[in-house]
Amino acid sequence: MLAEGHLLRLPIEGLSMYPLLVGRRDEVLLADVTGKKLRRGDIVLYVRQDGTHVLHRIHHVNLNNYYMFGDAQTWIEGPINQDNVLGVAISVIRKGKTIECNSFGYRFISQIWMVMRPARPLILKIIDRIPIIVKILNIILRPIHSK
Repeated sequence: MLAEGHLLRLPIEGLSMYPLLVGRRDEVLLADVTGKKLRRGDIVLYVRQDGTHVLHRIHHVNLNNYYMFGDAQTWIEGPINQDNVLGVAISVIRKGKTIECNSFGYRFISQIWMVMRPARPLILKIIDRIPIIVKILNIILRPIHSK
């Protein structure tokens, strides 16, 4: 379907991409990866060797292999062969609003979150305990919404 040029709207499930993507609230719009140069920070749908489909972010690329991690995780999974990558997120749909994955604001926030990988467990504990931080993050992310 993606290889034929169609886009796929996929609801987010689970917690591995929290806090930038929230299960049962957010969706991603996926496009085919053919001919695209994927890079650090891109969100991709891939298949693990056991057949599990996973939506995670690219940590780094090495030749034809990708190394992935979820936004709520500190460990890196890989190598994932490029043939196992099925689609790339081009936008996030949150509460009816679209966030373009290539927008400066979204890439900026996601790059900061990636750099903070070692501190994520502590940051996530703080976010979970102080709801006001989630509200502040939503205010910060609001300007990057489009459409």
